[in-house]
Amino acid sequence: MKKKKRGVNKRRYSPLEVIAGISNRSISKRCQKFMVDFGIEESFQLAAKRMQEHHGVEINVSAIRQVTLIHAKRAEQLVTEIALKPVPSKQMILEMDGEMVPLVEYDQNVKDKRKAKRNFWAELRLGAAQNQFETSWKYAASLKTPDDLGNKMKGIMERLGQNENTLVHGIGDGALWIPEQGERIAAYKYSHLIDLYHLCDYFSDAVKSWTENSREEVDRLKNLCKEGKVETVVKELKNRQEIDKNHEGLKACIQYIENRPGQFNYKKAIEKELEIGSGAIESGHRHVIQKRLKKSGTWWLRENAASMADLRTIRINGNWEKLWQQNSNGEWLLFAA
Repeated sequence: MKKKKRGVNKRRYSPLEVIAGISNRSISKRCQKFMVDFGIEESFQLAAKRMQEHHGVEINVSAIRQVTLIHAKRAEQLVTEIALKPVPSKQMILEMDGEMVPLVEYDQNVKDKRKAKRNFWAELRLGAAQNQFETSWKYAASLKTPDDLGNKMKGIMERLGQNENTLVHGIGDGALWIPEQGERIAAYKYSHLIDLYHLCDYFSDAVKSWTENSREEVDRLKNLCKEGKVETVVKELKNRQEIDKNHEGLKACIQYIENRPGQFNYKKAIEKELEIGSGAIESGHRHVIQKRLKKSGTWWLRENAASMADLRTIRINGNWEKLWQQNSNGEWLLFAA
């Protein structure tokens, strides 16, 4: 008769593991937080160097990549979970825009992935919202459909105090999906304004038809628009077109304005102290998306790019600590090779 071994198939209890919150071949929550902190700002290679430099911990690059991407996937559910405003908002500002990010995909049927990859660019849409006269913006991003971004922005704006009486002032370029999403979010309470400085790009091409001093002419047309005289500008451009009928800049500018009726009311926006330029979203492209997702030589799997964008937005929106409060019992401690 064989002796029964004691303790077989029983988990060893270690007080140190319980107190320190770590276990064999795992990474503590505190260490993971440091890794992700560096991983969403720098390349994974540089993040490993930062861990060594700042915390004296040597961790391989693949472990930092694995930990960062796993927590990035957890971030999606926190994108709209910003601090709830107790007072309903009377006036909100909404900006949305898209930009191209570098993606890569692989043919799963080919063994050597290096020979079966395809690099391409895809549009990532970014949105920003705030209450009028506030200084901070709340962001959301999506690599899916315009409706997906619209749903995220709706959730954020409701937390900021949007209700059925809230007026929403939207700003953007001429992309049709932007006012469509604004109307989905706020219905008839939404008004859309074309970014004045984006319109000036069209003016810059148009004025070359009749002058070499384009800056002065662009400023003159811009000031007319700010005074509410967009129709006067269009009339002048059409008169210029009679002289130079084949000028592409004139044609494009006139068509751009006429195809977007009611979206150039800068005078009303100025009187209400509302934005007339989409500076917040342009800045957001740089510090939310481009700083990490568009580093030189970087190509992302679609799902990883979307997750990293979500992770960066929750940090900017002030939800960084909430990410680490979830599952505080340590259920998601990771095992790294």
